[in-house]
Amino acid sequence: NRLELLKNANSKIGLSDAKIKNIVFVYTPPKVGSTTLVSSIRLSASYKFSVIHLHDEEMLYVLTGVTDITISEIIRYNKYIGRNIYVIDVYREPLERKMSEFFDKLASFHFNNTTDKVNKYNVNRLIVRFNNIFTHIANGDHYFDKMADVIKPNQFDFEKKYLIQKVFDISYIKLRLRDSANWDKILSSILGAEITIIKDYETDKTPLKDLYQRFKSTYKIPSN
Repeated sequence: NRLELLKNANSKIGLSDAKIKNIVFVYTPPKVGSTTLVSSIRLSASYKFSVIHLHDEEMLYVLTGVTDITISEIIRYNKYIGRNIYVIDVYREPLERKMSEFFDKLASFHFNNTTDKVNKYNVNRLIVRFNNIFTHIANGDHYFDKMADVIKPNQFDFEKKYLIQKVFDISYIKLRLRDSANWDKILSSILGAEITIIKDYETDKTPLKDLYQRFKSTYKIPSN
């Protein structure tokens, strides 16, 4: 019964074709540059890899209706049926990530207003709001939180700028957003395909970009 559920889940995320041999799971928290990774690998190497982009089981349910199956199970199932599997997670400095997530829903969620009007706010108003909700903004790390049942993280290689571990013949890869300028070389080497990085959605390029820059340049971390 479990195998049938996994087979069904595979079908709903587009992995039912028996011709698929290589899969990259971009399995990260939000706001860490994952969309850039997905776009880059798809545009550079769609001839070789199927790319699945997921943040968590809630996202899996919203996109496919799949329940009672974890993403880790889907990853292992695809290895079980003979595919080459790569799983990529990305680390972003917590403060920077929280800022990005805060601005992602700034107008509609935090101030219930239009982008044009929020753009005119005094930056101190945003800082007060940010500090009040700071501890409630997610701060997880998939390598520790979601994959700990499979892998025990090793020391990050600060010279190569990535970590790669192979468990059950599945390649688990940890990148850092701060090294995104090197992602093309890193991924080309790991995946054995020429990868060109296509910068996708960035908070710095949204309608709130100027306010975002003022916020980042003004913000000081409170003593508490």
